[in-house]
Amino acid sequence: MGCGSRCAKYFLCFFNFIFFVAGGAALAVGIWLIADRNSFTNLIAKVDQADIVHKTDAQVIQMIAYILIAAGALTFLVSFLGYCGAMFESRCLLFLYGVLLVLILVLQCIAVGLAFGFRQEAESETLKILKSTISEYYAPSDKAETVTVIWDGIMTQLHCCGVENYNDFRTSKNWTSSGKMVPESCCMKEDGRLKDSNCPVSPSSTNSYYQTGCYEAMVKVIEDSAAIVIGVAATLAFVELLVITLALYLACCYWRPQHVLTCWCCC
Repeated sequence: MGCGSRCAKYFLCFFNFIFFVAGGAALAVGIWLIADRNSFTNLIAKVDQADIVHKTDAQVIQMIAYILIAAGALTFLVSFLGYCGAMFESRCLLFLYGVLLVLILVLQCIAVGLAFGFRQEAESETLKILKSTISEYYAPSDKAETVTVIWDGIMTQLHCCGVENYNDFRTSKNWTSSGKMVPESCCMKEDGRLKDSNCPVSPSSTNSYYQTGCYEAMVKVIEDSAAIVIGVAATLAFVELLVITLALYLACCYWRPQHVLTCWCCC
């Protein structure tokens, strides 16, 4: 094996070992959440002062657990094939690993294409999902759960209110019972305090962001960071193509002499 093949082998081993560990960790956490949620939340509560996990709805945690299990299992399996294929110089495993990565890359490209092709439908569905999180889960601070904490953080950071505007909170039964028009996170603040103490009850353009929707604000942030988003996407695509190329190159180099065909790229 030449120098290039050795470098490719050790790079693939190192690359896949990292994802092997990450996938295994995600899989373990997902299984732990399904098997014994209370012990996990008690452990996290010792570190998390905001106690967000305990405030999270059981169905949300269960959904997160299933996502972790699915993503972790896929990452674990694919990286295992890549690591073992490179380490033990297995043509079969490396070829299977390369094919799986090609399928994943193709699916990613299809997803991006569909997102652009059905942009209006995707936008409409996104708005519907975001509004449902407010109508079903948003609540006053004394009954706050994870969704409430996340929305408060978004509205405070982006200076916005609701998905499209403050009217979105009128659909939340938990919130309308509070007697307030908007949450404090929709209000303007000075030195961490409300600029106008009457803002939650009587919001206006001078004391709040009640007419500014968070969806529009998030889209603006993404558009302003378009160069970064494109750069990250291009980097990920490049890394995936590099790994696929190295895997297939090594599979070609490990082609044994006893086979009828001889690989032209073997060193």
